[in-house]
Amino acid sequence: MSTQEDEKAFSMLEQAVYKAQKSLEQTKQFQPFLMLLNDADEIEVFENEVEDSHESYAMLENILKERIAKDDVDVMVLVVDTLIPENFVKDVSSSIRLHLEEKSQIDKKVGARFLYVPYELCKVGDGEIFAKLHHPIPVGFPAAYIVS
Repeated sequence: MSTQEDEKAFSMLEQAVYKAQKSLEQTKQFQPFLMLLNDADEIEVFENEVEDSHESYAMLENILKERIAKDDVDVMVLVVDTLIPENFVKDVSSSIRLHLEEKSQIDKKVGARFLYVPYELCKVGDGEIFAKLHHPIPVGFPAAYIVS
């Protein structure tokens, strides 16, 4: 993977974490969302108002599959508020889970990653809430969406 491709993926991850963090600080939760970087280097964000997290995620997966079929997705990040699996939990179990896949990794055996970003919601002074983020936990696996 080239440095430029690395930078695109890192930038997408950073933007996705920031978006989730801001939502957590404003509403103490966030709905799943999808970020795509298309071949024209444009970031597209897909969200919905479905309250059930599983249903919302499934709708985003359908959008993703439609877009992948068009073959114009370079990087995808599917983001959900979830608990970290027991075997990866250290001190904090709540996390922002980012499912990252990249077209540049299509030929790799482990071409996708979950990145769990543990968080704690903390109150400051007059009740203002901030999301304290902990070190991410990466988990690699075969790609599920961007495949040859």
